[in-house]
Amino acid sequence: MPQWLIELTGNPKRTVRFGYKKSGKGKFAERRFAFDAFKFPACRKCNEKSGNLEAGAKVIIDKMMLKDPLSESELNTLLDWFDKVRIGLWLGYLYLDKNPLGISPHFYIRHRIGQYDRMLAIFEAGGNVKGLTFVGCDTPAFAQTPSCFSLGINNLWFLNMSHPYLLARRMGFPFPMDTYMLEDGRLYCTLDKGRNRIMKPVLKKSASVEGAELYQPIFVGHLAGEDNKRVKSQYDTEYVRDNCISWEEGIGKIYIKRGSEVNAYGTSPSIDWSPKKSHDAGELYFNIQLMTLEWQLYMMKTWMPMIIKSLSGERRSKAIRLINLTKEYNRKMVKHLSSVERY
Repeated sequence: MPQWLIELTGNPKRTVRFGYKKSGKGKFAERRFAFDAFKFPACRKCNEKSGNLEAGAKVIIDKMMLKDPLSESELNTLLDWFDKVRIGLWLGYLYLDKNPLGISPHFYIRHRIGQYDRMLAIFEAGGNVKGLTFVGCDTPAFAQTPSCFSLGINNLWFLNMSHPYLLARRMGFPFPMDTYMLEDGRLYCTLDKGRNRIMKPVLKKSASVEGAELYQPIFVGHLAGEDNKRVKSQYDTEYVRDNCISWEEGIGKIYIKRGSEVNAYGTSPSIDWSPKKSHDAGELYFNIQLMTLEWQLYMMKTWMPMIIKSLSGERRSKAIRLINLTKEYNRKMVKHLSSVERY
């Protein structure tokens, strides 16, 4: 976590809980240490590259704390920053937990910033809330596919998701008809040309709490590799060009959902990003935990079957066993939370 964010949300020396660590024979103990000690190894080059993004994100988060207007460009930077934070937490928890699932990362932070479709839901807690909390980062689902987590910054909560083609089909962009996993772990897709219109709802699963939802289709990550020209030609349509911030760079426009309506974010700075309703802080935190676990399940149910079908033999059997165990973990956590009596 960046130092500016830790200082914004309280005493940097405060002791907090970072999930659980194994203790003894199959037992678990809480992992606690000071927030400013939540750091992981990084090379100088990576730190220097992230400096500008952190500086931009700090200005934007400060504005959000004051409910100031934000431009589409600022929201694009904010979504880049959430990509960085999400993948950074993924790598951090793999490091903390000593990678119990034996995952070999095929990408690092710089490989996932601004590469694929992304969604950010924003919720507001009433009252004078101070703190920094992340949810969903220590689940097996997040360890396998770091596509969904939540972050609480003082009185604002953010639920963030990103995945290849997460929004593409229902935003009218080219989308995969078939997906295969190659031997090196990369995905290969055959694309449909897209429907050239927004289908509602954009995501078939909806948030259980009222807030603001931002959507951004992105195809930067699909242009890498030897097949770049052929893939980009499939995005060379009037509809896709009209719905991009930068078609050349593969960056789609940002859309905002309110109620059932989905519209492009305005060209001028506005407070449209701000939730119109605030919620009880304790109740919101409870619901954020549930939503994060349920959205992780949604992501696994949506994408994993497409990947598994391309595997064979022991590799396929192992993947199915691991996915089933992962789903069961989230289901049990959802059941446990749902049974907790709240006051």
